[in-house]
Amino acid sequence: MIEWIKSAPELTDPGYRPGDDLRHRPDEGGKARDSLFWQVIMPDHELGFQCYLYLTGTGKAGFNLILWGKDRRPHVLEQVQGDVPETMDFDDLQLAGLRVRQPADQKTAHISFESEKVRLDYGFEGFHAPFSYRSNPDGLPSWFADNRLEQSGWVKGFIEWDGRRIELDRIGHRDHSWGVRHWQVPQHWKWLVAYTPDASRIVNAWIWMAKGEWGVGGYIVRDGELLPIASVNQKAVFDDDMTQRSIDVTMTDIRGGICEMQMERFGLVKLPTGGRYATMIMEAACRATIDGKPAAGQFECQWPQYYLDAMIDLNKQAP
Repeated sequence: MIEWIKSAPELTDPGYRPGDDLRHRPDEGGKARDSLFWQVIMPDHELGFQCYLYLTGTGKAGFNLILWGKDRRPHVLEQVQGDVPETMDFDDLQLAGLRVRQPADQKTAHISFESEKVRLDYGFEGFHAPFSYRSNPDGLPSWFADNRLEQSGWVKGFIEWDGRRIELDRIGHRDHSWGVRHWQVPQHWKWLVAYTPDASRIVNAWIWMAKGEWGVGGYIVRDGELLPIASVNQKAVFDDDMTQRSIDVTMTDIRGGICEMQMERFGLVKLPTGGRYATMIMEAACRATIDGKPAAGQFECQWPQYYLDAMIDLNKQAP
């Protein structure tokens, strides 16, 4: 197990309350939203795994559970919508075949799932205090969340599908955000997480554009210390269909230290949403390097669907 990673003493108070890793109840306007996310990327198996769960103040809920690799179609794609009773909280939540046991300790989580296609057991234990994008110089924009917990940690368990079984005993990541999200505001974002096997280097970076302004959130772990990111220079490469191929990132932390990261996709999954504010989120499982050290990572891109469609059409017309 990785030794506890210390947060920099100049880190801004993340503003977490003791119960913030549990369910958030509706505000005076009757609105609430929680979203929880767990992942692990396995370049040695050419696999990426994620599970994303949302829950609104009215009890409407849904999740996706995805295992993907080099093939165009994911190995597993489970998507469920349903309702969660008022009495149920994240310390023991069940929705269809998914069970979540995430207590208020802001450190541990356990999810399990079983269907005809897949069996999952995923236990998570964080090895640093949960980080909030409020601690970055650009802060956390109100259109995204009231607050957001990001944490790297150790994952143990297994995934079984199609006669295969992968044992989990490696680094992964989770996040939990709460507050109503206004999907019509962001023009684009890139969310990146990557980690070396020994946790000597970890990066969590969120690069967003909204209302014509850029911002960045996230942290760098370097040799046992966690520091917020102050600024980012990045260059991404996209295919003609606007799927992300690779990215080079230079990050400066709040002390002026520099971190270099490169990510190269080996697998991709697309997650379109419809409705009034149709959005495309694409998840790339990547091989990576952080300061020259081999790493694994996930590179997510968010686009408004109308903009994405226009760019793909323009790429088709290009000579």
